[in-house]
Amino acid sequence: MPALFDWLPLAMAGVLFTALGAFKLFGVAHDIRGGHSKPFTERLCGT
Repeated sequence: MPALFDWLPLAMAGVLFTALGAFKLFGVAHDIRGGHSKPFTERLCGT
């Protein structure tokens, strides 16, 4: 089995980008529009 630090950073990056993509898809599905003057959650989910 590979050492923990061989695969953990790659797994964390994969989880991060998958979560950001999921937030964007959620925003598109629910027609959430982001923008500079919006709250953080709407900017994260907005298109």
